[in-house]
Amino acid sequence: MIQTLPRLIPAAPGKPVREGAADTQRASRALAEDPSRWSPQEARAVIDRYTELAPVWESERGGYRPVPLSDALARGGPLPSGLCLEVGAGTGLLTPLLAKVWPQVLSLDLTPEMLRRSRAPWRVLADASRLPLPDGTAAAAVLADAPLFAEEVARVLVPHGVVVWSNALGVDAPHHVPVPTVLAALQRAAPGRQWTAVTAEAGWGLWAVFRPAGGS
Repeated sequence: MIQTLPRLIPAAPGKPVREGAADTQRASRALAEDPSRWSPQEARAVIDRYTELAPVWESERGGYRPVPLSDALARGGPLPSGLCLEVGAGTGLLTPLLAKVWPQVLSLDLTPEMLRRSRAPWRVLADASRLPLPDGTAAAAVLADAPLFAEEVARVLVPHGVVVWSNALGVDAPHHVPVPTVLAALQRAAPGRQWTAVTAEAGWGLWAVFRPAGGS
């Protein structure tokens, strides 16, 4: 079940257009549907790309990336207490928002140059296809324009844990994956749980919060 909330934060003029976004979207969706597509070569390409972007990441994106995530945290429903795993944390631009909800935020990224610029207190250099956490230890997994490895996310979550998903440029975001696709991937990854979602647009972006039915 997917519940769509009304938009509260309007979209301002001047939404940026990212070159090659359509190709990246296709790759991100294919990866969400079939994580076996991930390879060392793809990981290397991601590292190279984000090493190049690191020096300008916050100056070019800092104004709009927090908007949908802030709305998700405010309107996405009850958020369980415990450890928050931030996947694709980058320079830590969004980490302070998460720290207001979860005192413990583990910020994970694949690119050393992005993490080097972060002021997040707990930073881990790791590949999201192999999350460095034991089973059932995270109350929340936050993926803001990050690749989805649903089996790993479901593995590390506690039974009532939530997934917070954000695409800062909405359906035009390079790493946009449709909410029904994310929901289906989580359902395949954890068939013993019946996942639900609440979603909305905010600013230039969109967000969704996924939780097992009955979770709080």
